[in-house]
Amino acid sequence: MLLHSTYMSPAVMAYAAVVLMSLVPSTLAWPGYSRREEPTMGQTMDSYIRSITMPGVTPKKADEYLCTATPLNRTTEEWVVRFDPMASANRAHHMLLFGCSEVDHDRLKAGYWDCGHHGVCAGGRIMYAWAKNAPPTALPDQVGFRVGGRTGINYLTMQIHYALPLEDGVKDMSGLKMEVTQHRQKYKAGIYLLAAGNVIIPPNTLKTHADMNCEPGMTGEPVDINIFAYRVHAHVLGTVISGYHYSPETKVLKLLAKGNPQWPQAFYPTPTQRVQPNDILHARCTWNSTGRNRYTNIGSTSADEMCNLYLMYYTDRDLGSESGGCWQELFPELTRHLPQDSDTPLPPNPLLEEHAHGENRHKETAFTYNNVNDGMIELEKKAQSRKDPQPGNSRYSGSPSSGGVGEYEDAWSYLNPHQQQQQQQQQQLGSSLPKDTSIPTLAESPRTGKQLKGSAFKVVDGWGVGALEGGFGQVTAVSLDSAGDVVIFHRGERSWDGSTFRGNRLRDPKLPITRPAIIHMAKDTGRILHKWGENFYFVPHGLTVDKDDNIWVTDVGLHQVFKFPAGYGNGTPLITLGTRFEPGSDTTHFCKPTAVAVLPSGEFFVSDGYCNSRVLKYNADGKLLFQFGKPTGTGLRISSPPPSSFFIPHALTLVSEEKDNPNEVCVADRENGRVQCFTVDQGKFTRQFHFTGWGSRLFSVAYTPARGGRLFAVNGPPLLGSQKLMTFEVDYSSGELLGGFSPNNQGLSNPHDLAVSSDGSEVYVVEIGPNKVWKFQLESALRSHPPPVNISKLNPVKELKLDTKMHAQEKSSRVSPAALVSPTTWWPGSLWVVVVVGLLAVPIVVLTTFTILIRARRSGRLRLRNLHNGSGMGLGRGRGGKHENGLTLGSLLNSRRGFEQVATEDLDHDAPDSGDSDVEEFSQVASRA
Repeated sequence: MLLHSTYMSPAVMAYAAVVLMSLVPSTLAWPGYSRREEPTMGQTMDSYIRSITMPGVTPKKADEYLCTATPLNRTTEEWVVRFDPMASANRAHHMLLFGCSEVDHDRLKAGYWDCGHHGVCAGGRIMYAWAKNAPPTALPDQVGFRVGGRTGINYLTMQIHYALPLEDGVKDMSGLKMEVTQHRQKYKAGIYLLAAGNVIIPPNTLKTHADMNCEPGMTGEPVDINIFAYRVHAHVLGTVISGYHYSPETKVLKLLAKGNPQWPQAFYPTPTQRVQPNDILHARCTWNSTGRNRYTNIGSTSADEMCNLYLMYYTDRDLGSESGGCWQELFPELTRHLPQDSDTPLPPNPLLEEHAHGENRHKETAFTYNNVNDGMIELEKKAQSRKDPQPGNSRYSGSPSSGGVGEYEDAWSYLNPHQQQQQQQQQQLGSSLPKDTSIPTLAESPRTGKQLKGSAFKVVDGWGVGALEGGFGQVTAVSLDSAGDVVIFHRGERSWDGSTFRGNRLRDPKLPITRPAIIHMAKDTGRILHKWGENFYFVPHGLTVDKDDNIWVTDVGLHQVFKFPAGYGNGTPLITLGTRFEPGSDTTHFCKPTAVAVLPSGEFFVSDGYCNSRVLKYNADGKLLFQFGKPTGTGLRISSPPPSSFFIPHALTLVSEEKDNPNEVCVADRENGRVQCFTVDQGKFTRQFHFTGWGSRLFSVAYTPARGGRLFAVNGPPLLGSQKLMTFEVDYSSGELLGGFSPNNQGLSNPHDLAVSSDGSEVYVVEIGPNKVWKFQLESALRSHPPPVNISKLNPVKELKLDTKMHAQEKSSRVSPAALVSPTTWWPGSLWVVVVVGLLAVPIVVLTTFTILIRARRSGRLRLRNLHNGSGMGLGRGRGGKHENGLTLGSLLNSRRGFEQVATEDLDHDAPDSGDSDVEEFSQVASRA
């Protein structure tokens, strides 16, 4: 039975503290305030001040995210023990402080940069957050945030969100002042963030919830953490954010935090609670959209919403983690047992609501927290270090150590309770797997500090536009068949929004999509070849066409995976995996599976996807062989999560170092913003691709063996800040980011999937939202295969009017070309115009050429060369190979010597043959047409 604790709400304590804070004069000492006093310029030897401020910036547009950074001493370790914001809500919407391992040198030199589009930093973590005129924060004695020295935190980076632009001439110098000491603290501080990302708030709804819950041990916390403060954050629709701590050992659910996001967004104190790695942390956000007549998304602008619960804690100085987070609801049963008042707002407080806006007049009074419990922080006995999990442990058992480097967690360690039975089954399956002798290595390729290059890929304008009557729905997937033609998967009249699911179950399982969901399109023009799959799918997601043109799809509403024959057959699947409408995590269930990748042998991988964070491998008949992966749930933890962990494995691609022999499967790890690759034989981690230019979210990945092996990826819209969305090209062997491209370099809107041709010359990208299919082609391919010329665009209409009468007479006296040859879809009408005009021009060209040759012969400018020099007959070449009085257009059509001399000078030096120059000029004109 689940019990609820009955102690005083920390929100009530925080409420009283803030009211008192607003009344206490700045000259009075805070009760119980010891070492963490207001820092002054006359510092003691124990502490000193570090400041970071904006260098007089003037945001020019709404919702700008600007960053500035300061370097730290890499030889001396420092501890931050207090934060004093120097900002006001009438100018800064919110402020975040990150500890970073690297900051781009050019950005550091410039003083500030647009970190909404260009990212914050590399290898960092959140240390502090502020909004709505929150007061300073002083940490408990013996606790500090560790930076500098050998910590890997070499820079402090401050990000400020400016909701509104500033007037010309107004310069902002908002910032943060920190009390710092070199005295080593007993415990280190950290931030655990619970945040919602995939929520849509319907209009005019009194209460909309978002729930997240995770075990800290599953998301990177190896030892106990002690939570002593919290901060809530939402935008204007947020009414209350509640946090809970559940102990499986005592079966008691305790209120951990409850805050009004419209009040000053400080780190409010809460009675210190020790949380073990196998406990559960839960957050619930509640919004009220009454009066808003539109849907609201989670996003970075003031028109969007957010759902963040920050938990500040202290932990073991040497063994604990300094950051962690959760974006998933892994324990829906716990959600169903939350107290009824979990979404009840706190009592109104006009004083705090007034204080949350305008100028910050209470910068001087800090929140302080109870001294830490001096008892020893014990290690969780079941926790493992980041090596191969040891066999024999019922909770954390996994595959035996491979005997290799052993730096990273192996597959299926740290499983949630719903996966334990599945784990035991997979261990038995794993015992029969072939031996994998490869040593797992981490191939990080940050490539920071380089300007992203342009790309030779250009959009093919108009491809597929208007091809499908009624247009596409949300386009979720794209793949290519053996002929290179395009197959896309779309949702027709259905959209996936906040009303589609109740938890992980489809809200309305009675109404399939009525329109054909699979569309087969010609690669050259984008015209429709076939349409399949009406009245079958509910929420389409992934699609793959294998080498035999079988069609594989996933449906996140059905929680199923299907294989159809080439040409879709009669619509009956050859293979069906998963249980219809039933989410789960055992061997017979999926939970919103996302993608399929098929080996030449017929064996295939499934990424299972939104709930289970795993990849499964099956034989050609659909029998499960093994699985790998575990949840990450990192939230805004910017530092790299461990290999083999996923936060929504969203897409798959196969990599072949030898022709037609894939040796790796690569996974687009969506919310971790990276690509991870694994051996196809055992699912062992081999390498990782992660670039700051991708931002925080990566939606899809595709591979081609062309040009030595290239990986293509598309990123997605970030949940904080903004990011240019585009397609990226990576050299698979070297790990170098080669460039990026988008339609006319204007960026994409909401890309979801991509596919690349086997020769690497064509890339297709599909988008949700704008519901578009884009075709990109290498410029060299565009030149060698120019599009059909539109005569009406190359030649102005007024020039064609001269021959209108003649064409009319010819039309009446000649047999129509259409009567001689039946038109087909590959012989467009504009090509008939080209042929007819060409035929009419032939007699004129022949007559003109004949006249020119006769005149040249008579004038002596056409001379016969010696045959022994290998040049045969040449026009206008003397014995020395120069254009000496040779045949020129000026010499034939105009007898004035002055033009001949100019022509001789222009062509005085021999140039290499340029046989494709005509093709280049023609391509340029055609591309503009």
